[in-house]
Amino acid sequence: MGSIFLEDRIVPTWLAAAKHLQANGRRCRNLVLEIDHPMLLTAKDQGAIALVDTALRKHADLSVLTVAGTIFPQGLYRRHGAEGLDERFLKIMKRAKKKGTWGTYAMRMMQRRGRAAGTTFNPLERVIFKLKRASTPGAGKPFESVYELGVHVAEDLDGQQSEFAACELPTYDSALDGEMVSNMPCLSHLTFKLTDKKSVDLTAIYRSHYYAQRALGNLIGLTHLLTFVAEQSGLEVGRLTCISTDATLDLENWGGIPAGKALLAQIEA
Repeated sequence: MGSIFLEDRIVPTWLAAAKHLQANGRRCRNLVLEIDHPMLLTAKDQGAIALVDTALRKHADLSVLTVAGTIFPQGLYRRHGAEGLDERFLKIMKRAKKKGTWGTYAMRMMQRRGRAAGTTFNPLERVIFKLKRASTPGAGKPFESVYELGVHVAEDLDGQQSEFAACELPTYDSALDGEMVSNMPCLSHLTFKLTDKKSVDLTAIYRSHYYAQRALGNLIGLTHLLTFVAEQSGLEVGRLTCISTDATLDLENWGGIPAGKALLAQIEA
């Protein structure tokens, strides 16, 4: 049975879901997080993020912003802008990617194999192009729900089949990930929705989601991605929805169950 958590901001929504996990054996199916204003952060929210970041750095050799950066390179975008962002980012990641790993979600969003052998294209650019076209007066019918990820065949991804074909942001690649079991990408689907030709919403679906190690950073990264797409499409930032089909409160990444419970109580206070 699923549970819905609806708040204005990222941190309270994530915290409500984490507390629900704590009260229900630390593992649940189908948690739906609905965030009306994902860009809004209060001083208390920033303090909570700092507490989680400190715990992750100490116990998991990770940071909240590192997790966020796997979804979108916000720092690179703010420093250099959108022009050439994909080339700059992919060049950096080519050097930084560890041998034997599948990379990051951002890499897959910015480069995908094309239909012709040896070619690639940028799926994120296609999303922005289609949103711009749909929200431009006189440019055609403003389809709201054709900006999808993850269920269509690869031939649809390069935009060559239909003027209004579903627009993909690939995170799962059957050719690369089909034989993976435990190390396959956890973020499996992204769908953008155009609302009233003026704002864009984002829904993310996770096949598996770790709420201590990853979820807060994931929500920040998804907000950065949504903000980028909205800005480049000339639209307003809308609602962020995150669906965790299998959610775990992995308190070992905060130093164990007693330390993790204490941290949650400190964040909630």
